Order: sequence, then C-alpha cells, then structure tokens
Amino acid sequence: MKYIHILLTITLGPIYWLINVIHTKTQQWYFSQKKKDIIIWYLFTPFYWILVIITFIISVPYEFIIAQTSKLH
Repeated sequence: MKYIHILLTITLGPIYWLINVIHTKTQQWYFSQKKKDIIIWYLFTPFYWILVIITFIISVPYEFIIAQTSKLH
C-alpha cells in the first residue's frame, strides 16, 4: 500500500503543480481586472470559477494522498 501511495504522489505531482501554477497566474490576472475593466472581470468570472473547481478537485485528493503517505513513514 505504501508503494501505491508513493506512485500516486509521483504521478499526480506534476499535474498538481501545473494546475496550481495556472490557477495562481489566472487568479492574479482575474483580481487585477476588477479595477481595470469590470466588464472583462464579469465575463471571465464563470471561467475563473470553473478553474477553481478543477483546482479543488485535483488538490484535495493529492494532498490527502501526501498526508497518508507521510503517516506511513
């Protein structure tokens, strides 16, 4: 079981990292648009929240796997 957790951690790590980088960059841009152009901000809001949901769906299981793997040591 320990090896399955380690394998999942290694496999999902790059995906987790990539989605979090995309989310962070998008979040910075998205929040800056509220002051610059409110129309773009409103138009992009559904896409931003879809990205937040995708990030949540990927992050929670990955962080749970990391927590379980650290308990195995």
